[in-house]
Amino acid sequence: MLKRLRARQPGTPVYRILWWQLYHGITFLWFVACYRFRAYGVRRVPDEGPVLLLSNHQSYLDPIIVGLGASKRQFHAMARKTLWDSALFRGLTVPLNPVPVDQESSGDLQAMKTCIERLKQGHAVLVFPEGGRTEDGRVHDFAPGIMLLVKRAKPRVVPVALEGAFDAWPKGRKAPRLRGTIGCVYGEPIAADELLAMRTHDALEMLKGRVEKLRAELAERLGS
Repeated sequence: MLKRLRARQPGTPVYRILWWQLYHGITFLWFVACYRFRAYGVRRVPDEGPVLLLSNHQSYLDPIIVGLGASKRQFHAMARKTLWDSALFRGLTVPLNPVPVDQESSGDLQAMKTCIERLKQGHAVLVFPEGGRTEDGRVHDFAPGIMLLVKRAKPRVVPVALEGAFDAWPKGRKAPRLRGTIGCVYGEPIAADELLAMRTHDALEMLKGRVEKLRAELAERLGS
């Protein structure tokens, strides 16, 4: 059992893994009670090895949502550096191993290096390839920087789609609504070599298309 627990974050102290599990339990109760949370395709997330989770970005709640469904893989999540100014954000995400990204820098190389290092160590990393929260609920173009992670670390890439988080906490709102319906779905993993065999633009379009399709299917399931 201890071996399986350690596999959730290779090389990480057990207390950090247990802290994540406690956080998961508390937030799960919150999301089930307030948002009727549902997750689909959880078994598609690989149990071990480097995994890059690529999700659409609807709200500040998104890292929590992805983590609720994929609790067997405790990931490191890229997040905008300026969010650390918010005590609420720090409280919500510190257990999720955030990797600060300086968006004012043209491609934060330190953040990319950190993520590549984590992937090479066998961890899972969560990235929101749109670069920021959506302003209209739709999925927008993916930044090409994610292909650097694929090239350098060769992870399996799992497309993830969220629905309902935009309604619960849209951009510009100071705090989330405490009722609604939120869901998450995980797609089939894609081998790094499959993506690297394509042109960057084509690979990004394929990934975006997978996320959009998953989101449409999820919206239908949720009745939204």
